[in-house]
Amino acid sequence: MRSLPIRELLMMVECNRTLEQARRDLAQGLLRSAALLRVPMQRQAWHVHLAGARGDAGLLLDVSTLQPQVFRSLDQAVAVLEQIGFRCDQLRVA
Repeated sequence: MRSLPIRELLMMVECNRTLEQARRDLAQGLLRSAALLRVPMQRQAWHVHLAGARGDAGLLLDVSTLQPQVFRSLDQAVAVLEQIGFRCDQLRVA
C-alpha cells in the first residue's frame, strides 16, 4: 500500500468551525475562502463551507448542537459570511 505525501494529507483535513472560530481564523489569515453548498436532497437549504489557508476545509457549525448549520435562504447564508468578515459582492454560478 502506498502512503500519501504530506501535501495530499493536508488537503484532506476536515476542519469545521463555529461562527466565532471562523471570525478568529479569518482575522488571523487562516481562512482563504468560503462557498455556499446545497444541503443534500433539500432545494432551499444551504451550508457554509469554509476553506482554510493550509488546505483544511469544513462546514460552519451551529454552536448549540455542533452540527453543520443549515440556512433556509441564500440571504441568511450571505449575512453569516459577512458576519464572519468575508465580502460578498457577487454570486457566481458554475
